[in-house]
Amino acid sequence: MTRTAAQMRAAKRKGADAEQAVVDWFRTHGRPHVERRRLTGTADKGDLAGIPGCVIEVKNEARIDLPGYLRELAAEQANAKADTGVVIVKRRGSTDVGGWYAVLTVEAWQALMVEAER
Repeated sequence: MTRTAAQMRAAKRKGADAEQAVVDWFRTHGRPHVERRRLTGTADKGDLAGIPGCVIEVKNEARIDLPGYLRELAAEQANAKADTGVVIVKRRGSTDVGGWYAVLTVEAWQALMVEAER
């Protein structure tokens, strides 16, 4: 199914709104340097910047595709040469970013736990 230009603009706006909501949430929770990234073409480095060594991808979609999101995150981490990354997925019906989903691999989570114990 091919999406119309209007549908593509609406999806882009929905994504941008979710990204901005996450930026605002981080800024009010002690991360004042988080900001939306400019589009970088084929060498995408994630949607948000401002946490050194971390790629942040934000998703606001009707259907959740965890394998696809994690493949995209892995490519973006490689492009950014980042140590870790997370996909923040909007929870349907919720505007409270703190209640959205944070998705990462078990390996990445374990590495964060080891670092936190230091």
